[in-house]
Amino acid sequence: MGRLTLTLRPNERFLVGGCLVENGPKRSAITVMDEGTFVLRLSDALHPNAVKTPVRRAYYAAQLILANECSPEDGKAALEVQLAALADVFAGTPHIEDVDRAAAFASAGRFHGVLMALKPLFTVEDEMLGCDSEERKAIASR
Repeated sequence: MGRLTLTLRPNERFLVGGCLVENGPKRSAITVMDEGTFVLRLSDALHPNAVKTPVRRAYYAAQLILANECSPEDGKAALEVQLAALADVFAGTPHIEDVDRAAAFASAGRFHGVLMALKPLFTVEDEMLGCDSEERKAIASR
């Protein structure tokens, strides 16, 4: 049985099965025992305005599933298309391992793992596209 343990900061918010939950005033940890329950920390969520690049589009596709914004079946199909495109882009680089891990997580229905596998690629993608931190902030604020 798969388990997900979240260590939460005081007052941190997260979604469990599409329901918004807020931690209390102290740091704590919770364990979600049912691997079929989708959990998304709001601190891991991308704002829709920040979804302008291929890696972020794949990340956002997984995020939509975790937030119950789309069905897992439809979301997984869209996510797999995005990940296949990323595999072509990162083929022959060390970063293909992150894309392959994300694809394996997606195939297993472990969408939180997809987020964690793709997140390190944000910086790589920004460097490839020539975005600096000011441009990223401008994109996110639109």
